[in-house]
Amino acid sequence: MQFRRSTRHAVGKSGALTSKLSLLTILISVLALLAMAGCSHRTTRVYVPPAPAATPQPSQTATPQQPSQQPASAAVAKPEASDAIGQLITKADAFYQDGMQQYQAGNLAHARTDFDQALGVLLGSKYDIEVHRRLDNEFEKLVQNTYSLEVASLNQGNVLSERPYAPPPIQSLRNLTFRVNPAIRARVRNEMKTVHSDIPLVSNDAVDAVISYLQTGGRDYMTKVLRRIGKYRPMISRILRQHGLPQDLIYLPAIESGFNPFAVSDARCVGLWQFALGTGRLYGLERTRWVDERSDPVMATEAAAAYLKSLYQEFGDWYLALAAYDTGDLNVQRAIERTGYANYWKLRSLHALLPETQNYVPIFLATAIIAKDPQAYGFDVQPDPPLTEDHVKIGATTDLRLVAEIIGSTPQELLQLNPSLLRWTTPADDPNFVLNLPKGTAQKFEQGIALIPRRDRIWWRVHTVAPGETLASIARANHLSESALARSNHVGHGDPLTAGEEVVLPFPPGHYWALSRWGGAGLRRPLWYRIRPGDSLGLIADRFNLTVYQIRRWNDLHSTRIIAGHLLRLYTPLRDPARGHYQRVHLRPGLHFYRVRAGDNLDAIAARFGVKVADLRRWNDLHSNLIVAGHTLKIYVR
Repeated sequence: MQFRRSTRHAVGKSGALTSKLSLLTILISVLALLAMAGCSHRTTRVYVPPAPAATPQPSQTATPQQPSQQPASAAVAKPEASDAIGQLITKADAFYQDGMQQYQAGNLAHARTDFDQALGVLLGSKYDIEVHRRLDNEFEKLVQNTYSLEVASLNQGNVLSERPYAPPPIQSLRNLTFRVNPAIRARVRNEMKTVHSDIPLVSNDAVDAVISYLQTGGRDYMTKVLRRIGKYRPMISRILRQHGLPQDLIYLPAIESGFNPFAVSDARCVGLWQFALGTGRLYGLERTRWVDERSDPVMATEAAAAYLKSLYQEFGDWYLALAAYDTGDLNVQRAIERTGYANYWKLRSLHALLPETQNYVPIFLATAIIAKDPQAYGFDVQPDPPLTEDHVKIGATTDLRLVAEIIGSTPQELLQLNPSLLRWTTPADDPNFVLNLPKGTAQKFEQGIALIPRRDRIWWRVHTVAPGETLASIARANHLSESALARSNHVGHGDPLTAGEEVVLPFPPGHYWALSRWGGAGLRRPLWYRIRPGDSLGLIADRFNLTVYQIRRWNDLHSTRIIAGHLLRLYTPLRDPARGHYQRVHLRPGLHFYRVRAGDNLDAIAARFGVKVADLRRWNDLHSNLIVAGHTLKIYVR
């Protein structure tokens, strides 16, 4: 949907505007109008450089907004180790910069995890982001940069975000050339004799040609529309009725988004009704760092109803109102003024409207005609059941992964029910935020969330006990201390656990296992390493499968110089036992050979084959834990 608004005003040359204040007022007015400008499908796309052959250094990495990468915070150029907030910002930015490197290298899953961790570091701190301006600015930069990358990666055919973004169907349909099928024309005109509508449906060459296409090349689009419409029909129908609008307007989000609240155009129009940011705000839809209300189906439908009603009041004709919804009311008004015709079909025949608007109304009418009687046009699709939800008020910032574990759902299902959420967490600045849950799970959620302290709902998780599991085994598997696990669940160290019961996992803030359990990429665990005589950053990086850059960023080192006896904070790669990476390999007794793979370390190999690291070093005459991919290790199994 396009909302172009003119920012040109006739200003006389009389010289009356002599004061700086008047000039400033005009500039502010122009900027305000530009801010309200809506969605133009011809807007230049956000540029993201293609993945290079080699991963660039952070100082060379480009953001989507500018050709030269500026750090997400000033901490990159000027480390702020003198205070806790500065260190927190530096830590978050390190993850962001690593994510940019992974993005440039094409490792989108790893990049996604790093971006998630960068935000998690700030969210999980003891500081209130809203109160501390530096944290607030850093968080806003991270959110905006990540969102730009998500949209840009979608436009390039990649998927960076966990949100299931998809381009709107009108983006590909509007520029097609449709051919008339005479047989279709006769059938359409015969079928329309018995079809009821409250917006005039017409059969002409333009509409009939689109109907012919939707039965062939556009069949996939039409099938999705007929299926998804069942999910939203009751809600949209109710809101249209409350506003006194024609029920046939329910087919407008079909062409705008395919009834997909995650639709995002290349001009960053969002949601079922494809609102641009400026136009959305005019009708009460806000976008914050936490939510984008344009993606909320109910709120966006209310806004669209109000906007469509104002367009109809302006033009007095639904075809012109629909054209204005696509291209902006000023463009339609200018076309009428230039030609003297306030008739959509006449304006279309004179090519008075913008080219991308020429097919908009015919596509809408063709979609409506088929949707009113699908079987007559060869479609036999069962609509999705209407959306039903439970609603709970969330009073503290809460991670969706925790909610999913409490109610036995998945984060993806929760995201589908809450498409306005931009993060994996509920808003921190809205104590009245209402979360949508699968029907019948509200009571289970209320019971489970009561066990989690409000300040820990970003990091803590819930685990369902499997047969044979003990408190000790669960603590080991999740890299927690058994005493902390027992204390959080109010049980003794030796108390037995029952299969099927749930235990709370008290991950401390910044615990990367907690953030990455669902991601499966870039899993890390924190540890302290005491520097030994003869160590160098390169040697330590190789030993733990890290990079020198990462170690310097994590420890705020201004050079590669290190001192024996000092401690370094490291976040070492960790593989998820649930995915089988550390699954024990059982071999027959005797000598075996193992070829080292990229990413291996002695700890992982020892765990896999059930031997000790010290034995691996002795058998292979290794003087350190450093191993090289491609080399062969001897392993003796007793």
